[in-house]
Amino acid sequence: MAFSIDKDSCVGCGGCAFMCLFGAIGKVSDKLYEINAEKCMSCGQCFDVCINSAIKPAADYKPIKSVKINAEKCIGCSLCARACPAGAISGEIKSPFVISSEKCIKCGVCATKCKKDAIDVAF
Repeated sequence: MAFSIDKDSCVGCGGCAFMCLFGAIGKVSDKLYEINAEKCMSCGQCFDVCINSAIKPAADYKPIKSVKINAEKCIGCSLCARACPAGAISGEIKSPFVISSEKCIKCGVCATKCKKDAIDVAF
């Protein structure tokens, strides 16, 4: 798992759970949240929003620096756009799609859905 919540630092504000677009963070008690490793996409949104620095990255965690669609490989099928939890991908069917760098949360879900290997993820 890329992130964990330090139970001694978590104040139970719920900001991490609110920010998680994958439903990977759940409340364990009044003042403690937990990350479900199976649902976590390692995007780091919870880490960025934690007001008490209770969310810790794993020692081997490498954040995604950029996600781009290769227009020469993209066939415009829209699988990536339909899978994007942030609504950062747009385009027209049968034409190359594009990713908005302002909206992209760098989770990499789009790359896992692309059947043409048209999405370049840089770490």
